[in-house]
Amino acid sequence: SNGSHHASAQHAAHDLFLAHLLLMHWTLDPIGGSWIATAVVVALLMLPWLVAPRDATLTPRRRQTLLALRTTATLLLMIAWVRPTIVRVSVETLRPTLLILIDSSRSMSVEDALDGDSRWGSVRRLLDASDAELRRLSKTQDVRAFRFDREVTPLSIDDQGRIGLPSSPDGRETTIGASLEEVFNQEADALLSGVVLLSDGAQRATSPRDAAPLSVVQRISAEGTPVFAVAVGERASGDQPDIAIEDLLVSDTAFASAPLDANATLRVTGFPNQPVRVRLLWENARGGMETVDANRIEVRPGIGEYPMTFRHTPSEPGEWKLTVEAETLEGETLRGNNRTSTFVTVREGGIRVLYLVGATRVRGSPWIEQRFIRQSLAESPDLSVERVVFDYRRLRADLTERLASGDVDVFIVDNLDSEALNRASWQSLAELVQRGAGLAMIGGKQSFGAGGHAMTPMADVLPVVMGRAERQPLDQALRTDLHLEGPLKMRPSLARGVRHPLLDLGESSSEVWQRLPELDGANLLSRDRLKPNAVVLAEADDQRDARPLLVIGQPGLGRAIAFAADSTFRWFLAGEREAHRRFWRQVVLWLAKKEDTSGAAVYVELGARRVAPGARVDFASGVRGIEAAGGPIQYDASVVLPDGQQAPLSLPLGGDRVTGVFTNTRLAGDYRVTVRASQDGQLLGQAESRFLVPEQDLELERPGAEPEALARLARATEASGGRALALEELPGFLAELASQPPTQKQEITSKTTLWDKWPLLIALVGLMSTEWWLRRQWGMP
Repeated sequence: SNGSHHASAQHAAHDLFLAHLLLMHWTLDPIGGSWIATAVVVALLMLPWLVAPRDATLTPRRRQTLLALRTTATLLLMIAWVRPTIVRVSVETLRPTLLILIDSSRSMSVEDALDGDSRWGSVRRLLDASDAELRRLSKTQDVRAFRFDREVTPLSIDDQGRIGLPSSPDGRETTIGASLEEVFNQEADALLSGVVLLSDGAQRATSPRDAAPLSVVQRISAEGTPVFAVAVGERASGDQPDIAIEDLLVSDTAFASAPLDANATLRVTGFPNQPVRVRLLWENARGGMETVDANRIEVRPGIGEYPMTFRHTPSEPGEWKLTVEAETLEGETLRGNNRTSTFVTVREGGIRVLYLVGATRVRGSPWIEQRFIRQSLAESPDLSVERVVFDYRRLRADLTERLASGDVDVFIVDNLDSEALNRASWQSLAELVQRGAGLAMIGGKQSFGAGGHAMTPMADVLPVVMGRAERQPLDQALRTDLHLEGPLKMRPSLARGVRHPLLDLGESSSEVWQRLPELDGANLLSRDRLKPNAVVLAEADDQRDARPLLVIGQPGLGRAIAFAADSTFRWFLAGEREAHRRFWRQVVLWLAKKEDTSGAAVYVELGARRVAPGARVDFASGVRGIEAAGGPIQYDASVVLPDGQQAPLSLPLGGDRVTGVFTNTRLAGDYRVTVRASQDGQLLGQAESRFLVPEQDLELERPGAEPEALARLARATEASGGRALALEELPGFLAELASQPPTQKQEITSKTTLWDKWPLLIALVGLMSTEWWLRRQWGMP
């Protein structure tokens, strides 16, 4: 038996030796190719005989010695010339890598897994039970484990096969796609045997970590790597008891001493027949929050949403925080959605405009001018416009009761005939203007003298003198002696208009006026018929006469404007929307005595006061009342984050308005935007504004598991062997992987060259040196 065993061992050793011989061979790579190499080899072989020593004084022994040295040196040269190489080929088994990714987001804490345990607890329990399989698996594969939520974190694996998982999941997001992509790119040089993904399957991610999982897995499948998806969580958990405040709607801008309404929706899941108290909180001057209104909602079975309206009248201008908050009831799993907040800018007063318009056609277009004027004024949140339309089939309306409230700051009279109101109404309007209100009459068929206003109290407050004969009957064609035919080019008058705030259209204001389209026509106003305190700010630029178009005056304590044109909508339609908006806003501000005469004022306008985590915030900043002749304005902006850190903002050099974008909104809380503006080294001012990123718990608001979504990822790699698994199948699956020997092999080729080694060079030099020394010793040349 021992002899037989010894013989078998000898045979095995012999077979191994023969296998090595079969996997080893020689190669020759002569310099210059085979034909040249053959000729050189023949020449080298003949060389020792052609140059053999011929000296007659040499003894045969000495001649043979020299010939042997020369022949050996020639053979070494021949070896160097043909460059012999030993090539060895061996086959090695590769060590693959298995990746294990474990979802550590907050939704894994939901208790809907095996035996009523939490998803996280079930994963920990089964991985601990699989430590023997993981230990066996690590002998043939490199096992690398990671946990992921918003970010990916490597996990340790000890010698016993235990993965170092934290005690509880705390991730705020589930980024399945981005995490798979990150780990796969990180392990790009490894031979991957597969990816084991343990998750509830629901991706809850915000930008930029919201890569679609299926598209990432399809790229992984293209590399031949299978995905083994292990679903955790068997049922949707959307029916958990919860109270949430949603759909908060409130104006971004309010006015002091004016009521402000806030609308919201109370969403209730569970808690039947229980009362829920909801409060409206308003920020005070110390930064605290005070209750200013409240609702009590009785939850009724089968009804999940309850609309609510709160009202508060702010007393002080500024920027204030508003919060709608519902009380927390016992049994709620998610409490972060019980409140929602935003910011409201409260302005000093506000300008109330009463727009009086006649129901007649204006030079062939019905009401088109007033429609665009109101649209431009509506873009200014501090302007409140109320329109009253008068039908001439019902003449002499009484407006005295409406005017008696005294809550109008500016009146705009647009193509309104004197017959539309009774005399008492015109008298009340004129008295309000003389006591401090503003009045603008706009051109039209029934405006100024053509509308019979020479016979009304309007004649006392308008800055132009109207004649009694300037009457345009309602039912007759347009009198050409009362109107200027277009087209008319409106330009600021050189005397006062260029510098007046009414006609300041911003940077390069004169260029803007030059490119504004011509007007269709205007009422005929004469310089000879202006009141003593009247000032012409703009006129019609034509070859006949520079007729006044815009005249201002100050009747009593108020201000009045006579604007003869009625087609500034042409500016709007020609793409000069900003010029149209700015012109009519400045008309209202001047009439209300609120034009900016105190120098530059820096402002910040936010596109939104409440944004989702990770969303962008557009904002604009600028300076009002800046001198156009100055240099470019330098804007220095920054944002204070909820954690107190300050993030700089880059804004370009510009004129009186620039725009920017802020994207670092991942943290929940209040953000403060600060902008400082300077010109020619002088500080113009500073402005601040705030916005809010609500604290959203993406994981627990909708914590339901999505095993089918996870199964789709596994099916995308079926061609590579991927498949979906139930959580309880995990230990058996790992045991299956551990029992399978690695099948990936790699052929490795190594080469050993013999012609470029130092022994060959030393031998060649030694032979030649010895031959030279012997010839010298024997007296040979």
